[in-house]
Amino acid sequence: MNVADIVVLIAAAAAIGGLGWFFFGPRRARAAELSGGVQRVQVTVRGGYSPDVIRARQGVPLELTFDRQESGDCTSRVVFPDLAVSAALPAYERTTVRLDPAAAGSFGFACGMNMIHGTLIVDPSGEGAADGQQPATGSAGTLSPAAGESAPADPGGAEAAGAGTGAADAEAAQAAERRAEITDLTRRVAAGAVLTAPVLFAVMAHEVFGAGWVPGLLLDRWWQLALISPVMFYAGWPIHRTGALTLRHRAADMNSLITLGTSAAYGYSLLVTLAPGLLPADVRDVYFEAVGVIITLILLGRLLEARAKAGTGEAIRALLGLQARTAMVIRDGAEAQIPIEQVVVGDEVLIRPGEKIPVDAVVLSGSSAVDESMITGEPMPCRSPNTTATPSSAPPSTPPDRCGYAPSRSAPTPCSPRSSAWCSRPRRPRRRSSASPTRSPGSSSRP
Repeated sequence: MNVADIVVLIAAAAAIGGLGWFFFGPRRARAAELSGGVQRVQVTVRGGYSPDVIRARQGVPLELTFDRQESGDCTSRVVFPDLAVSAALPAYERTTVRLDPAAAGSFGFACGMNMIHGTLIVDPSGEGAADGQQPATGSAGTLSPAAGESAPADPGGAEAAGAGTGAADAEAAQAAERRAEITDLTRRVAAGAVLTAPVLFAVMAHEVFGAGWVPGLLLDRWWQLALISPVMFYAGWPIHRTGALTLRHRAADMNSLITLGTSAAYGYSLLVTLAPGLLPADVRDVYFEAVGVIITLILLGRLLEARAKAGTGEAIRALLGLQARTAMVIRDGAEAQIPIEQVVVGDEVLIRPGEKIPVDAVVLSGSSAVDESMITGEPMPCRSPNTTATPSSAPPSTPPDRCGYAPSRSAPTPCSPRSSAWCSRPRRPRRRSSASPTRSPGSSSRP
């Protein structure tokens, strides 16, 4: 082993150690600022989270304002799995996520695709907690999409923000973002396919099949450079941008891998084209076709994925459109129609024939034909069970109707959890209820 070999080994070891420290070394944590009894931190979302390590105090409410400065599905949602909090992050908007850190420890958070990660460190309340602050009794989060402002705290949890109008608005925003992404990806895939196809065809026919009829122009390195350069820098720009931003945040993902691979292939081919004399004669091959094929196929896969998600989003929006918007409540002996967001625990809700069940409720008495299309897909109103009817799972005395219920001549039987109308009603967040007496011509329930 000569001196050159030793120098190469030392340089390689130093490079490996430097890469290990870059990706896995300690990172600085950003401390939350305490103002008005609330801790606040702003997190920039652009290829990663900045800061990606946040330090907060136990027992003091925490507001994390995510300023998302990009589009795409990867960072469209932030998830705190240990805290059971998930929030949508609209593109180019600020979204505030409120947490109540009741327990000390380290809690990870990530994007919806689990590719970008961050850490929330909650210090025990005894370490520098503000005077007069009492530890919280629970842990919850809410989502308030806003353009620079925070909405009042909602202790009902992040799931409450996803219900009703909030869920529809969030889904509509994601749908608009996805449509823009599909349009952009379609242009880039078309450009990549048109420019890559001639180069790929010429190289494969000449190198693999030994075809001698391939035009020499298509095998010329300068011609291939001219065709693949737009694919590298225009079609592949979203990949390179995201990959570079991810590396800047001391992380790595599929985008950074593609960026490094295509950049190495393109850079080597460019060197062979511009200065072939710098390399031995047997290693002067170019790899422009590989660059074009990799980028085009990756973009094609993303386009197909975006189209599939767009179809799913249409189905979700159609389902949300079936939800009731108002409820008929009985307050102080008077009937009033109010938005479902204003229904509170203790209200009596009156369900008339053919109407939808607006909130989760328990029926004490009454029978009515209700719209169950959101639950069962049945387009016609179905007769709901009461204390004088039993599910069709019990032997009925008469044939059951299309909703699965049949009259019973026996003693009153409570509803089975397997029934679809009243007993297995999907629960809306913070809409618990108990029943009230029937008011003709429908049935009444209390949330």
